[in-house]
Amino acid sequence: MNIDGNRAALLAACHELAHSPNILDRLEMEIRKLGFAGPANLPKLVYLTLFTGMLKRPVSLVIKGPSGAGKSYSLNAGKQFIPPSAYEQYEGMSEKALVYLKNLDLKHKHLVIGEAAGMAEGSGRTLVRQLLSEGKVRYATVQSTNDGLDGVELPSLEGPCGLIMTTTATGLHPEDESRMLSVDVQESPQQIGDALVAQALGAGVIPNEPDTDAWFALYEYARLGPKLVKIPFALPLAKRLPRTHDRIKRDFPQVLSLIAASALMHDCSREHSHDGVPIATIDDYKTVFDLVNAPLSVGLNAAVPESIRQAVETVEHESNQPGKAATYGGISVSKLADLMQRDQGSTSRLVQRAVDEGYLQNQNPGQGREARLLVGEREVPAGSVLPSPHELVW
Repeated sequence: MNIDGNRAALLAACHELAHSPNILDRLEMEIRKLGFAGPANLPKLVYLTLFTGMLKRPVSLVIKGPSGAGKSYSLNAGKQFIPPSAYEQYEGMSEKALVYLKNLDLKHKHLVIGEAAGMAEGSGRTLVRQLLSEGKVRYATVQSTNDGLDGVELPSLEGPCGLIMTTTATGLHPEDESRMLSVDVQESPQQIGDALVAQALGAGVIPNEPDTDAWFALYEYARLGPKLVKIPFALPLAKRLPRTHDRIKRDFPQVLSLIAASALMHDCSREHSHDGVPIATIDDYKTVFDLVNAPLSVGLNAAVPESIRQAVETVEHESNQPGKAATYGGISVSKLADLMQRDQGSTSRLVQRAVDEGYLQNQNPGQGREARLLVGEREVPAGSVLPSPHELVW
């Protein structure tokens, strides 16, 4: 069967899904049925990110958060609706393993690494950067032979390739993070409560296996078709982006790839140019805006995660109470955790980040010493990197 015949068969297998007005909303419905609780933006973003693997510029994503925050759960919730042939997954990876793995095919795929710690230092970091930026890795090493040491070039890795990682670190090396969309998993009492309810309702119930046939067919249908998408609002969007950070030059292509992936996903409900190329709509932009504007704004220091904002506001409020923190020169992490209704470990983590970035200051620093927190000199920003959909007129 030729490509056109294959595409026709695949479209028949996913016809109803392919004609849905908002496929990511359908994805949310499916993962809710499987017991997913809390905001669904992260599984949606994982799914859309994996959909970009077929494009010239695959999107890369790092998911950050403390242990038990749901990073892997959210990753798997979105990933399970993408064919396994679209990615290579490892729970961990040492720094140079990437170039020693035999027969590793990453062309137009994503490399999914369950924990980024092993790639955090040394050559592994450099290899990943080269793969993401150049779409290819060439690596030479030295091997011992009977005649002495001999230089050997290992088989090159061919891209383009995207990367998805999770990490418990508050941040990666700036050179790594600037090549990826960075998302913080936010914990709140409401989210924890929703998760507990979902666990209670699922107790003693045999979990359903998701019906992924139509979803896999949709991905393959898009993969076999044209990969070009016309984005008529790309230039107006570019003119509205901030010019204060060089990083925006790396973030913008990722935004365009996500918009293109949304248009390809909704190919059956998009208009096409005279040469058969789908034309992205404002709905595609709205989908991407809702998923990535907040993390992009954090990455370019135009905003902060809501948990940090809450911590700063809580410290400020408490510091202004007569006879409380002002008397003692700041409040402790444990007190802040109580006020925010969070556990002390996650509160300590976000406090460290807020102190590092200047939003809080610790008047009693030092290992083993009780922190005394006051509001820092740096004002908490509340900006937006991307223009809202109704502002984007072209």
